[in-house]
Amino acid sequence: MMRIGALVSGVMTAAAAAAPKKVAPQIWHFLGMPFEAPSMVAALFGCTVTRVIVGQSDKTSRWLVRVPVDVLTLGTTFVLVVERSPDVLAALALGIFVATLGATIIKVAERWGSKMLQVIVPDAAAPPPPPDPPAPPTLLKG
Repeated sequence: MMRIGALVSGVMTAAAAAAPKKVAPQIWHFLGMPFEAPSMVAALFGCTVTRVIVGQSDKTSRWLVRVPVDVLTLGTTFVLVVERSPDVLAALALGIFVATLGATIIKVAERWGSKMLQVIVPDAAAPPPPPDPPAPPTLLKG
């Protein structure tokens, strides 16, 4: 009887040791901001791959425009993951979503910036008046 009890106890111990345990995700820090590493990797991967695909499909884009937009989308993705702490799948979708916005982020920022500039300095945001048109040439007959 003692052997069966020891056998059952040994099997239960081995089963408990082999059962998957809930592991806390790896926490990384960047400039003092903590974030979950798997979520950040998934989000930046989705953002990078989507920006590459968008860049390949756009035949007229120039590197002087694409590179800053790519950096801006990666930065926006990074900040959103740090702020929201999404799950891995949600972070991947977030990275893809931000990357598809791409140049739209710049347009939104320009509009927001011009509105803020109008509030701070009302005359600075107004476009300068057009110059006076030159006088028409006159033909002299002599």
